[in-house]
Amino acid sequence: SLQRRCREALYTRGEFPPVVVAFNSLEGYTVEVDGSIKDMTLIAEYAGDFDYIRNREEDDCDSMMTLLSSANPSKSLVACADKLGKISRVISGINNHTTKGRKKQNIKCMRYNVDKECVVLLVANHDIAKGERLYYDYNGCEYEYPTNYFI
Repeated sequence: SLQRRCREALYTRGEFPPVVVAFNSLEGYTVEVDGSIKDMTLIAEYAGDFDYIRNREEDDCDSMMTLLSSANPSKSLVACADKLGKISRVISGINNHTTKGRKKQNIKCMRYNVDKECVVLLVANHDIAKGERLYYDYNGCEYEYPTNYFI
């Protein structure tokens, strides 16, 4: 079909990572690789509404990511992906309390300053084969997100 040929062309040029959203009865919605992905390939931008963490302390959003930690909480920023998160919102997190959980990680989270704005990119941290599920550490270096119940 035309859609399949277009997708294959985008995959080949590296403009569209070969991923699909799939439902798993244990983990809910997940993201799986639909073709091979090379190390350091951009998977997605972690997008969302940016806000000061003090404004989101009572927020029930389960998809917040720290953008900037500050000793002064009034200057700490978060990205809230509940409305704008796209595919990055359903990429699975690892249980970073176990060796087995940490070994699952195949994506890393990288923060960049682009035109004086913080951009968060999810990037493959090694070659990933077709059929693998994507995982990254939701915590980065803060360890605020409770992952001990993750599979």
